Amino acid sequence: MKTTIGDDGLPFLPLEEYLQLSLQEIDALRREVPVLRTTSNRVSILRDHDVRALMSHPGLVQIPGPEFCDFVGIPPGRCRTFLETFMLMTNGEDHKHRRGAFARVFAHPVLRQKRDQVRVVADRVIADLPRGAPFDFLALCASRLPAEMIAEVLGLNTEDSGWFAQHVYSLSKCLMLPFVGSEDIDEIEVSADALYEFVAATLEDRRTAPQDDMISMLVTDESDRALESEELIYQIMGLILGGSDTTRSGFNMIVARLLSDRSLWDEVKADRRLIPNAINEALRLEPPVAGVARYSVGPIDVAGVTLAAGQLVGLATMSAMRDETLITDPEVFDLHREDQPLPHVVFGAGAHRCLGEMLARLEMEEGLSALLDSAPDIELIEAPEMVGVLGLRKSTPMIARIP
Repeated sequence: MKTTIGDDGLPFLPLEEYLQLSLQEIDALRREVPVLRTTSNRVSILRDHDVRALMSHPGLVQIPGPEFCDFVGIPPGRCRTFLETFMLMTNGEDHKHRRGAFARVFAHPVLRQKRDQVRVVADRVIADLPRGAPFDFLALCASRLPAEMIAEVLGLNTEDSGWFAQHVYSLSKCLMLPFVGSEDIDEIEVSADALYEFVAATLEDRRTAPQDDMISMLVTDESDRALESEELIYQIMGLILGGSDTTRSGFNMIVARLLSDRSLWDEVKADRRLIPNAINEALRLEPPVAGVARYSVGPIDVAGVTLAAGQLVGLATMSAMRDETLITDPEVFDLHREDQPLPHVVFGAGAHRCLGEMLARLEMEEGLSALLDSAPDIELIEAPEMVGVLGLRKSTPMIARIP
């Protein structure tokens, strides 16, 4: 790994080389430079102080859907329309209106009341795990828990969760860099179409026969908060994706981290008050999201340099959470860490902070607690890896065994 100096005076490393870096190489790069150019119109911000300062900077907005699609090369189709419409990649009044439709349901006090409901789902999932033989924990536990829970929150049939989860994992490839490209775009489009038709049919059913659920509330809403039907479909698609994919990878890596050092597992088993600490540490060291993408609407001053308007600004939260100027021994998994900055930057910040943060935390907390209760002797056979340094990251399978 060797950077050069670009025409604008910034250290430069081609994006294709950056995407191949290990976490240790990113650590070394962060110590060397605070800002790195990776393309003619994209930079990465690597240090914690700068990342946090820019999270809510008025000169930066969430990268708009069209610009993101152009940057990664997503062609016209259902996937592109989804990305251009979902609240995550909108700003201003559009973002406020679309997010506002769901704000009450995803408010932290409301979700905290669902802890017992989350535990019921967790107990059911763990009771179904095989005993006495190796199994894929990612597929049979870490994937099921968030998919079934987001189904219950939205008012979808939990029996459909396995089906839509598979389509979610295909669709989520559009948010991974490097973008998979033409060889997988057909798969992504098929999944985008399938999810669209699934959500559209569910909305129509609720219009005809409303139930006591979130989707019925949304489709019968006649207030100023109400969304147009097409707009609502894409928001629910996004919530299904967000509620299924990142928690899946995150929970898989949390359990793997604890099982890879049995003393950590035993310590958490003995003192359940350490569960939130374990989750925070695992999300810091192996986050399911490597960073957030912003777009400069005007000149931005950062780390002694000025970035022009029209730049894609990657806030490398994964790098920031390993910044040794802020965190002592950042590569150490420490259940008693006291220098973990809060709020946790893995969930973003500002107007685009993760809407489902509380639900994700409840799922991971209750999932881990249920596993400690019902399968305390679970064994790690094959550890997973988290893959990716930009956008969404993917966990490989974890093979485990419950005696």
